[in-house]
Amino acid sequence: MPASIAQRHRTWAPSFRGRTIVSLVLLLAAVVAHSQDYPSKPIRFLLPFAPGGAGDVLARLTGQRLQETWHAQSFVEARPGAGGIVATEVAAKATPDGYTFIIVTVGHAVNPSLYSKLPYDTLRDLVPVALVANIPSVLVVHPSVPAKTTKELIAVAKASPAQLNYGTGGNATTAHVASALFASMTGIQMTHVPYKGAPVALLDLIGGRLDLMIDQIPSSMGYIETGRLRALAVTPVKRTVFLPNVPTLAESGVPGYEFTAWWMFAAPAKTPGPIVERLNAELQKASMDAGFRERLAKLGADPAAPLNTAQTADFLKREIDRWAKVVKAANIKAE
Repeated sequence: MPASIAQRHRTWAPSFRGRTIVSLVLLLAAVVAHSQDYPSKPIRFLLPFAPGGAGDVLARLTGQRLQETWHAQSFVEARPGAGGIVATEVAAKATPDGYTFIIVTVGHAVNPSLYSKLPYDTLRDLVPVALVANIPSVLVVHPSVPAKTTKELIAVAKASPAQLNYGTGGNATTAHVASALFASMTGIQMTHVPYKGAPVALLDLIGGRLDLMIDQIPSSMGYIETGRLRALAVTPVKRTVFLPNVPTLAESGVPGYEFTAWWMFAAPAKTPGPIVERLNAELQKASMDAGFRERLAKLGADPAAPLNTAQTADFLKREIDRWAKVVKAANIKAE
């Protein structure tokens, strides 16, 4: 190489590296500045389900918490449909500026196995932010159903295959997955009636147009207390303080059954790391705050274990693997 060219090469290389370093520093400075000014406008919480359910309430509770601690405004935008896919696609394709989050539940981990093709990649296009709560469910029947225990319900179902109708808020929702798991483990056949939201299904159950439902406790609690629904069993591995006299499904003739709906916030991939970490830290603080825990308790919800962002991501991966096995074993189909 001629000396002049070699000299130019040596001069150019450090200059290029210098410009790269400067660019990275400027980019980092911009991210830091953005996170320091954040939030400067309302935060959008996408809801994959119809308004009025547990996810809606949890998103609003989180918004209240952020208003108290960050002085941040927020709003909930419901985008129900396709087992949460509609809202999740919106979240995955949203501008990753820290002003769009989505609250998801078990169906978020089920969908990759339930659907052969999704309009987003669950692990690549979204970043898990934090778990916020766990909500146990309860197996409830309309009072007209001639069963006062789980064993009696199983007997009714086996005597009349596919005659009992169970409602859910749609395919791959918590109620659908929990009910399909129940049917698979007991060997019974029931007819799935999906609705556009669990609150609508619950109204039909109360009205006697459905026979049963595995519903999250906060939604059904009032109707159980007034006798409009009959509680047969709860779904966690242990009895819940919210319905202490109701046995678990495992106690009631379905050994090994366990289901609890977790709720998690996620954000579009490439959302600035400092913002993701900040929301995670805030929700970890909330989980240990007596006032926030009391608000959750009124919903029939328990605060989630405080996990950092890496632990939250690991949790989601484990749940995807777990439900892939359940979907296959229970032959759960997207209807």
